[in-house]
Amino acid sequence: MFDRNYIYEKNFTNVLNVKKEIFGVFILNIFILQGKTLNTRFKHVQDLDISFIIPTYNEAKNIANTLNNIIKYTPSEFRYEIIVADNGSRDDTRDIVEEYNISLVFNDLVTVGGLRNLAVRRAKGHILIFIDADVLLTEEWKKHIHKAVQSLKRDPLQITGSKCGMPDDSGWLENFWFKPLIERKVKYINSGHLITTRELFDRINGFDESLETGEDYAFSQAAKALNAKIVNNPELLVWHKGYPKTLGQFMKREIWHGVGEGKTLRTIKTSNVAMISILFAGLHGVFMVGILVMGNLTVSIGGGGLIYGLCLFSAIYKHRVKTIPTMMIVSFLYYIYFACRFLACVPFLNLWLTAKHHR
Repeated sequence: MFDRNYIYEKNFTNVLNVKKEIFGVFILNIFILQGKTLNTRFKHVQDLDISFIIPTYNEAKNIANTLNNIIKYTPSEFRYEIIVADNGSRDDTRDIVEEYNISLVFNDLVTVGGLRNLAVRRAKGHILIFIDADVLLTEEWKKHIHKAVQSLKRDPLQITGSKCGMPDDSGWLENFWFKPLIERKVKYINSGHLITTRELFDRINGFDESLETGEDYAFSQAAKALNAKIVNNPELLVWHKGYPKTLGQFMKREIWHGVGEGKTLRTIKTSNVAMISILFAGLHGVFMVGILVMGNLTVSIGGGGLIYGLCLFSAIYKHRVKTIPTMMIVSFLYYIYFACRFLACVPFLNLWLTAKHHR
């Protein structure tokens, strides 16, 4: 049982048959119980090469696979640690994590950016690797991570990582919507697989804890302001198991991602997606006025045509679609996408979504 404001870290030991005596300062602040573990705050006594940081919230079905994957594909030459930062999971996430020789921090009162910052304060690695609980490393990642780490050591002012790929068993929604986006040039590195140095992280002052979503974009922009490089590295291949597979999951995801952009008038004005979504809603207003108020079929057709044109243009420009069947499908998905993003900009709905997430 954990108190709401309680932040803790568990440190586990694999040492067996250790005597109960504590020999002076050499093992000060380390408590060892035969066959048991003990809650304590760990004193950082040595530097490591890498700190893996994984935020979690109800990830019982994914977390063991992700942890085993990190252990399997991290080269033995690296000294590393894994820190799981939990946001108040109500399933067995923390129980599963406690079975591993890793660190666990907990706070259910912060945003995901705050959660990552909390974990970094416990981290001992020179290189920080942020991955989501449903992201899996690959043999390709293992093959190329050494070169990426060496690059970061030579030039600490950079953020690297890669867009999360999709496994072979991906469904139609993943292939039509997400796969084309993976292949596009990036302006920022998604925090699902983001790698940087502790030096740059500290200079940026971490993730913006006030943001419900979009904290990775803000992090990348802050890095650019320091003349840091943003380097997408496709060689660091990872799989994302959490892409939506149904329209319902897709809608839920896009509404949630739009919450950060629609939080205030300022964030709406600085977001192209939010502004286009409001235009999208406005065109529906024109369409409805033409039918219900004016009884003017021309106005209605014009409004409807502009709506479809907006979705079709987005499909061609953003997804580079080339065939008519693909255009139809992706245009339909853009219709849903803009509708969800507009809903996230509605003030009362935005506040309700934010409050619901923290309950």
